Amino acid sequence: MKRTQGEITVFLGMILLCVWALLCGLTESARTAGARCYLRHGLNSAMDSLMSQYHRKLWQQYRILGLEYGQNGELEQEFEEFLQPYLEADNWYPFELEAVEEPEVKPLTGENGKILERQITDYMKYGLLGTVWDELTEGEAQELLRTVKEASAVKEVAERYESHSREALRLEERLEDIRDSLLRQEEKWSQGLKELEDADGGGFLRESDELVRELEKIPSLVERYQKEADRLAAKLSESQSFYRERRQEIGSEAAAGLEDEMEAYETYISKDGERRREVEALTGAAKASISYAESVMDEARQVQEYIREWEPEDEDDELDEDALWEPVTRSWNRFPLLKLEIVSGVEDQEKAGLLEQAAALFSGNLLPLVMPEGKTVSQKKPDLTAAPSIQIGGAAKGEGASLTDRLMMGEYVLRFFNRYDSPGEEGGGCAYEMEYILFGNAGDPENLEEMAASLIGLRHGLNLVHILSDSQKREAARSLAAAIVGGIGLLPLVGVVSFLIMGIWALGEALWDVRILLNEGKVPLLKNRESWKLGLENLLDLGKSGGLDGMDGSGEGSGLDYRGYSRLFLFAGHDAQMDYRIMDMIQANLRLEQEDFRIGSCGDQVDLKAQVCGKHVFFHLGLWKSLFGQDGGTYRMTMAVSGGYD
Repeated sequence: MKRTQGEITVFLGMILLCVWALLCGLTESARTAGARCYLRHGLNSAMDSLMSQYHRKLWQQYRILGLEYGQNGELEQEFEEFLQPYLEADNWYPFELEAVEEPEVKPLTGENGKILERQITDYMKYGLLGTVWDELTEGEAQELLRTVKEASAVKEVAERYESHSREALRLEERLEDIRDSLLRQEEKWSQGLKELEDADGGGFLRESDELVRELEKIPSLVERYQKEADRLAAKLSESQSFYRERRQEIGSEAAAGLEDEMEAYETYISKDGERRREVEALTGAAKASISYAESVMDEARQVQEYIREWEPEDEDDELDEDALWEPVTRSWNRFPLLKLEIVSGVEDQEKAGLLEQAAALFSGNLLPLVMPEGKTVSQKKPDLTAAPSIQIGGAAKGEGASLTDRLMMGEYVLRFFNRYDSPGEEGGGCAYEMEYILFGNAGDPENLEEMAASLIGLRHGLNLVHILSDSQKREAARSLAAAIVGGIGLLPLVGVVSFLIMGIWALGEALWDVRILLNEGKVPLLKNRESWKLGLENLLDLGKSGGLDGMDGSGEGSGLDYRGYSRLFLFAGHDAQMDYRIMDMIQANLRLEQEDFRIGSCGDQVDLKAQVCGKHVFFHLGLWKSLFGQDGGTYRMTMAVSGGYD
């Protein structure tokens, strides 16, 4: 019987099966790699579609991209809808979406304002053409920032020393109180002597009693003087430490002028030490004088008693009262009158009073003083419902932005927000949005008031820098101080008062400057003699008139306008808090049309993970997987995807 040769067929079949399995495995492997690529493409496309739903008004009005989202799975649902067409496509990549994890969203309000800063600076890099900053190098920006900081430091140092000038004048008043008491004592002593010469014992006792009461005031007057002197010395020491801390912010020329004026305070305290010893000696001298006066008064009472009890022995006897009072008179003539040989006080009280009135005029709310005629202040208030800056409070601190970023952030605010000289349309939100971004007060009047105060402060410092560098103005201030103190006054006090005059003079000029700025005029950043407006003689007139009469604040001039000075404040004062106030204004204005708008619900970046189930097409794991309850024809993939506005 012939044997069948079937082993060849079986062998070839097994080879064909292996080759086919290999080809299917290779094909499935390639298809799986393609499926991953397809799924990645679908996820990225779905994320791009999701991020394309940015808030249109937010972009149109402020060039900020933000994806508005809710809190109930809206983003996941929208993402699934965008991804579904890729999963339902009839192709070699069958997938089913099993789950989308809750996304992680970075809101525009995150990272201490850095997210908002990045979006703004990215936009402004291409939007600064034609602005003042195009021709400003980084070195010039540094110098501008240094000038602003120098003005602030000079103003703060000067204000401290100006307060010391007032304290020195109060110290002089304490000395004048003592001197007035000594003059009254001398007057009472003279009146008592006259009463003795007229043999009027009762009148003498009245005058001497008043003299004793005046002497009893001396210890308390001396103590008041001591307290004023101690307080002045302590505060002066604090101011010296403060100046050393701020010295590096002040240029060499301004520092030299400041230190020259500050030296007068040191000399004044030193000279006051000599005066103090003489003043303090009055306490012991007063006690000795009181004892002496009381002994003379006892002597006078004995004479009075003798006169009352005297009876003549015969009709021709007469009492010689003059002779009885002569020993008392001799004792009274030897009375140790207290003397104060030191020089003190203010000679021209009228000019000193006018100077104080001018200084008082420049205190408090200065907005009504500098507001030009015909200009009104907006009374609007921004809508701060759930404002980002309120929610984060004062905790928004971060690293300082670069000079370039400071410039771009400031220019962005000027371009997209209203301000005093460009209040926007009637009926909108607050009129002074930029001022709110700078200062964060709840209403337009408060923000404009603080803006005026800041302008005055900056101009005060810059004007004082000019005075300190102008020998003519410094000499004029010293001449007025010498006239107030008097030719016989304490020389260091002249220097102390002259510094007070320079500070008030610079402040008066600053008020004039700000009135010009609020009247749409221009004021140079650094002044010279030609651009200076307020004469020293006009400074005392301000004290008389009690206002800026005659300062019309006309819009003429050269230099920076209100917008230019605002740019300086935005540049120098930029911080994270300012970023959040920008968000406040964006939110408040968009809420005018969309009441439920919250910028904190607008995302800059979305991160999520999607889990999908895929099916094998050219490959199956076999029946043995089913024995363990697994589907050998499917597999699962989890892929992360991110989208943002970088």
